[in-house]
Amino acid sequence: MAAVLCGSFSNLCSGACNACGELCKLPCTLCSSVCKMTGNLCSSSFCFFVVVALALNIPPIYYALSALGSVSDCKGSQWLTINMITCIAHIMAAIYLTRTGKSWEDTKQILCYDKWIAAYILVAIGSFIWLCTGLSWKAQGLMAEGDNCPDDIAQLAKNSIGCGFAFISLGCGALLMSFCCLCCKGQRSSES
Repeated sequence: MAAVLCGSFSNLCSGACNACGELCKLPCTLCSSVCKMTGNLCSSSFCFFVVVALALNIPPIYYALSALGSVSDCKGSQWLTINMITCIAHIMAAIYLTRTGKSWEDTKQILCYDKWIAAYILVAIGSFIWLCTGLSWKAQGLMAEGDNCPDDIAQLAKNSIGCGFAFISLGCGALLMSFCCLCCKGQRSSES
């Protein structure tokens, strides 16, 4: 009788452990699926940079799309539309760098000689100038200048400007961290 009870108790514990194991591996399975869908962006040294680029450039794109109906008449909507284009360029550059910069040597080559990254550097400089222009227009109250401006255009512009300057600071930090990770990864692989 004791053997039957112990066997039943053992089966119960084994079933609970198996269920717990399946439940615990669910987040890893989900993450693995996302990585496969994104072309293994998660395993790149530039993963953190891509996350920062997406997190800080998608909201301004949304803000611009919400004010898109009055682009021709409203100065703030025009500013948001051009800012949206630079945000898309930031995201595309982050993904491009992630997909092409597989090693420290590749990344140095891309940053110094790649025509797309050269064009992006010009866009990034233009983006900074455009953010400063937006900050100036916002301070002067010019965002709501023109006809058919949405009521919340000043707030949308303020949020976009905040995301833009946050991307400049956090994006540069994330990019430098990615470079450090890539450099360290290259040193470890050359040592082995």
